This record gives sequence, structure tokens and C-alpha cells, in this order.
Amino acid sequence: MNKFLKPIMFCRDSHTKKIQQLKERYQELDDLSNVAIEIGNAAIYKSLQTEIKEVFFDYLTITAVDSVYRLVPHVLIIWAISLKWQIITVLLINKQISILGAYLLAYLIFHIGQVLAKPLKSRLSSELGLASITRSSVSSKI
Repeated sequence: MNKFLKPIMFCRDSHTKKIQQLKERYQELDDLSNVAIEIGNAAIYKSLQTEIKEVFFDYLTITAVDSVYRLVPHVLIIWAISLKWQIITVLLINKQISILGAYLLAYLIFHIGQVLAKPLKSRLSSELGLASITRSSVSSKI
């Protein structure tokens, strides 16, 4: 089971640490660049700007690669589902749609539901006085 989960977790968080390192390095170089402007050293400023460009392009590259890694599982899921069903019928409106459209619609509904559930959850927990209860405190009581 662990052999199966390892590639999935790699696709999910493949470059997160590297992206964070590049963001921090970019911020550090930007701060140093501002200091170079303040002291009036043009040579250091130019050198830092060159390095900032390199770090930024590395960041763009790794972000694009990370996006592809995050997209691959969805493509594989759509492919696997489309082997069995290419068109499905929506019962409520009695229309046929492709599996790609159905998958994208389900994906959007899922993420919109997550976004809408966060404020509702916080509002309900504050109204019911459950803000101090966490999963660890509930699981430790069980």
C-alpha cells in the first residue's frame, strides 16, 4: 500500500519545499537590492538584479512543472473513467454530456463547496460555542 501512495503524494507535493525556498531567496535578494539602492552602490544592485532574474525564472520553471504534476492524476482519472463511460446521462435534466464535462463540473462543484463550507463552519462553530474543540481533544476523549 505504501508503494502505491508514494507516487500519489509525490504528485501532490512534489516541489513545495523547493518553491518555498525560491520564494524566500527571492525576498532576501529583493531586500538586499533595496539596501543597495539606499547606500547608492550601483554595481551591487546590478549584480543582485541579475541574480533575482535567475531565481525568478527558476521559480517560474518549477511552478510550471509542479502544475503539470498536479494535472497528471486528473488526466489519468478522466482517461480511466472514459474507458468505461464516454457519455453519461444527467437524470435531472435528461441530457447527455461527455465524461470530461462531468468531471470538470464535479471538480468545480467540489472546490466551490469547500470554499463556501469554511465560512459556514466557522460561523456555526462560533454560534454553537464549539470554537475551542479540536479534533485532537475529541479523539482523546473517545
